[in-house]
Amino acid sequence: MKSDLEKWIFYDHNPFIIFSDTGKVIYFNEAGEYLLSFVSPKIIYETIILFAPKEPKMEYIKEKFIFGNFNYDYALIGYEYFEEIGVRFYKNAKQLKRIDKIDSFEEVNIFFLLEFAKTYSLIDKDIKFIDIFDPDIPDIMFEKDILIRAFSDIYKLLSENKIIKTEVKIKIGEHIVFEDKKYQILEVAIFADNIKSTDLNYTMMDIKFFENKISILFPLILKT
Repeated sequence: MKSDLEKWIFYDHNPFIIFSDTGKVIYFNEAGEYLLSFVSPKIIYETIILFAPKEPKMEYIKEKFIFGNFNYDYALIGYEYFEEIGVRFYKNAKQLKRIDKIDSFEEVNIFFLLEFAKTYSLIDKDIKFIDIFDPDIPDIMFEKDILIRAFSDIYKLLSENKIIKTEVKIKIGEHIVFEDKKYQILEVAIFADNIKSTDLNYTMMDIKFFENKISILFPLILKT
């Protein structure tokens, strides 16, 4: 196998953290780093210790884990050695805001809209763009105006950067519930060193800010 498993774990949107037996953080993935930037490691460590199995093994704990504004539906907690303990928090398939006007959707090319948004938002900026797109991703059904506004607003937040990288991919094994149907998740991930964090809320999208990344998740709806 040629895949780098650590990279899959690092970029997974589920927070994954490993602690020593004294509560010191010894590993975290990107989502775990984001969680730790708002929640004390001591609070997370003391919480998972309460649910830890009595012997070395991994165990799914079906409890609500709430840390301020962070809410998780269950967690995988466990250890192989008594010197370390790890946790991976999960959310169930995200239920997006319901929309009755699905007939307003149209077939759009996600790559064309991203290119349009970059040109529109950063036309006077000297920025190197790196695009990593999966050519097998087909046109999707969505409201074009919403996507253009969202992408444009996000790129405007990155206007002070010299390099911006954009990736588009399908989240393997993950789904979003929309209109009572389950769809695969399409992620547009935009990477930059200087990100102006803000609250952006758009219908049918889940936008998350990390230290060097903005993640936009939405359902992969295809024309039928």
